[in-house]
Parts: sequence; structure tokens; C-alpha cells
Amino acid sequence: MNIIILGAGKVGSYLTSDLAEEGHDILVIDHDKDVLDRLLAANDVMGIVGDGRDPEVLIDANVGSCDLFIAITLSDDVNLIASTMAKKLGAKNIIIRLRDPQYMKQKELVEEITSATRIVNPESIAAKDIQRALKYSHALNVEGFFRDQAIMMEIVISEDSTLAGSRISDLNAYSANYHTLIGIVNNNGKIYIPHGSYVLEKGEKIYVIGEKEGVDRFYKQEVLDRYEIKNVLIIGAGSISAHLTGLLLERGFNVTLVEIDKEKAEAFSEKYSDAVVINADGSDPDVLEEVRVNTFDAMVCLTGMDEENILISLLGKKYGIEKIISKVNRIKLIKMTGILDIDTTFTPKRAASDVINRIIRSKENARGSSITSLYRLEDDEVEVIEFAAIEHSEIFGKKLKDLNIREDTLIACIKHEERDGAIEVPNGDSMISLGDRVLVITTNHSFQTIDDIVE
Repeated sequence: MNIIILGAGKVGSYLTSDLAEEGHDILVIDHDKDVLDRLLAANDVMGIVGDGRDPEVLIDANVGSCDLFIAITLSDDVNLIASTMAKKLGAKNIIIRLRDPQYMKQKELVEEITSATRIVNPESIAAKDIQRALKYSHALNVEGFFRDQAIMMEIVISEDSTLAGSRISDLNAYSANYHTLIGIVNNNGKIYIPHGSYVLEKGEKIYVIGEKEGVDRFYKQEVLDRYEIKNVLIIGAGSISAHLTGLLLERGFNVTLVEIDKEKAEAFSEKYSDAVVINADGSDPDVLEEVRVNTFDAMVCLTGMDEENILISLLGKKYGIEKIISKVNRIKLIKMTGILDIDTTFTPKRAASDVINRIIRSKENARGSSITSLYRLEDDEVEVIEFAAIEHSEIFGKKLKDLNIREDTLIACIKHEERDGAIEVPNGDSMISLGDRVLVITTNHSFQTIDDIVE
């Protein structure tokens, strides 16, 4: 794809490298020549020095012929103005980074006004990822679909799990109680989209998918065997911490936050009155002792310094905290954290890049089809595709059991728009109707429309 990226900051630079490696034609616009030169020296991409709000700069970049314009500077105003002009000049798709909560509250309205394909907020994305990691602390990975109305959770079958030794067909009624199904199995690196005769084994990785409430019940009953996280200690009062604290408080977590800057701590305390906010140095062992760090179920390290986050994480380990999550912006340091024995590390720029990459993959693979989002799992062996059933099809109104669905394909969830957006984990009697959204799991990489699910 022909992609123009406005902004060569942390997120823009990481995204540029990521997309360039996938073979896209990239042009980067940034007002800082030195920053742009460093990015161009490290990647096989083109660049223009200039202000993205200047129509002449956008015209020089030939924005009218690009497949995708991504405005990802730190300034919401710059991103909005540049994106609006890029669309007027003919850019086919627009992705806008917005950080202001006021914009995010009216996300759909802003998307409509700007004709944006998607609005992204890296800090909000990171906070949601952390919240999921805390809620599903024993899961290897968790993904949300249909605006998180459906959840897919990756877990390992433990030795004492009731799932071990069970046939998929025997689990149908059992799974129906949770409104979930098992969509993918990884047995020592071999990937299966399991059918009824498949027998689950201990040690296998499985992906459980279903409506959010059902996955929650499944997790609490089948996975949550040791402890449930309720008390969370956050170090650092940045924008990710703000998003995360709001999410955690809404979901009934107890939150304590430590921030070294007095003004930040006071502002945070005023905004989040239900959280305990302490003005102190979270990297100081004496401070951690004072806040009784050993009483917390989880610690999240979100200071602005990678080294400090890693240090605090190691202190948390020493105090016996079960779950530790640490923000690390430099990718090379993330590779070291396995040696340092930190549970979970993440980088906001990578999280944002992953989301944008999914959008690009859906556009690239769809070529105008009904694919709205595309996820790749297990070293790209499996695709999880969101289809919008917007075009008339021969499969509409027919029971799934009467369709000749491909062996390498599973219909995982159906969102019925005509039933107030109800999420269904389908069975043989389920039907897809015009207007529905359908989640498909497949090892086939050639799907373009919902009709491709059948032979």
C-alpha cells in the first residue's frame, strides 16, 4: 500500500519501521528535520520536512493518490486539520491519533465529520490491554471484538483441568452454558481449528471465544484457581495511568497510585477521588514499605523511564507481588525482561502499531470487500476475520448445518444487528442475516467476502 505518515515521534517512528518491513511504500512528513533524518537513515522510506497543516506540503507529498493517510503527531489539532485536508485532497483512507478525552467521548461523531477510517489513542489502547491483563491474569493473551462485546482468551490446559481428555463434541452443551467455544488449539506448535472428534490434552494452548459475560464466567470457573486481582498499585501518573485508573475503578478494582510530582498527584487525586493517591517516589524501597506493597495483588509500573519501571518491577517481585506489568518503550529492553523475570512488559507504541496494522491488513486484504478487521495469530498461521454482512448472499437465512462450510473454517460469533446487537455463539441451527457482523476463524488466507466460508 501507498501510505503517508504524519509525525515521526515515538509512535510514528515505530509504525514506520513496522510497515516498511511489511513492504509498504512509506512517506513520512515531520516538521523536525533532525528527527526525520534519523528515521530515514534507519528505514527504506521517503520523507518531507514540513507542517502537515500546510496544503502545499500535502500536495507535494501527493497525498491525493495515497491509499492511507495516518496523522499520528502529539497534537490533536494538527492531526485533525491535516486529516481533513488529506481527505479533501483525495486520500482513500484516514487514521487519526487523538488524545483529548473530549474527542474520544464523541469518537463516532468525529469519525463521521472527518470521514476517518479509524480514530486511535495509543494511551487508551495500552490502558485497555493492561486492564485485560489484570482481569484475566492467568490468560496468555486476550483480544476483544465488536467493541469488546466478544472476547477471545488464550490459555494453557492445566493438568487438573476438566477440559483435559474431553472431546470437543462432548463440550458443546458444557460450553453453551458459558456461551463460548474453543476456536483454536496449539499442540506443540501444530495448529488446529478443532472439530467435534478432537480430544483436548493437558499442556495444549487453546483459544476460548464468546460473548464477554460468558468468557468471564468460563474464566472464573475453569481458570481462576489461585487468586483474583482486586488491589492494584500503579506507579506514575501519566496519561496511560489516567485511562487505566478510570477503567479499573469502573470495574470494581481498588487502586492506589504513587506519583513523585506533587502537582500531578494533586490533580490525579482530584480527578479520581475513589483512588488512593500518594505523593512520593515509587522507586524508593522505603516508600514501597510504607504503602505496604506486599498487600497488593498487582503492580503496574508506568513512569516515564524504562530503567525505573524495570527497577520497580524487580522490587515488586522481591515483595512477592503475584502480577507485575511494566511499561518499556525501548524494544531491546523488552527482550531482556525475560531474564529479569518480569511477568508482563508492554510498549504503547507497539500496541498502537498493532491496532493500525490490523486496520491496514483488513484494507489490504479486503480490496473493497466486507472485511472490517483482520487479526493474525500463531505466527500468522490463523486469521480471525470480522465480516460485515452488507451484501446479499446465498448463505443468508440458511442454517449453518445446511451449509458446506470449509474444513479449515469456524464461525465463532455472530452479532445480530436486528436483535439490538446481541452476540451469539452459533450452533447448527444458527443463521446469518443481512446486516449481521460475523467473526470467522480460518487457516485459509484468501477470504474476501462472507461467501468464502463455504466450499
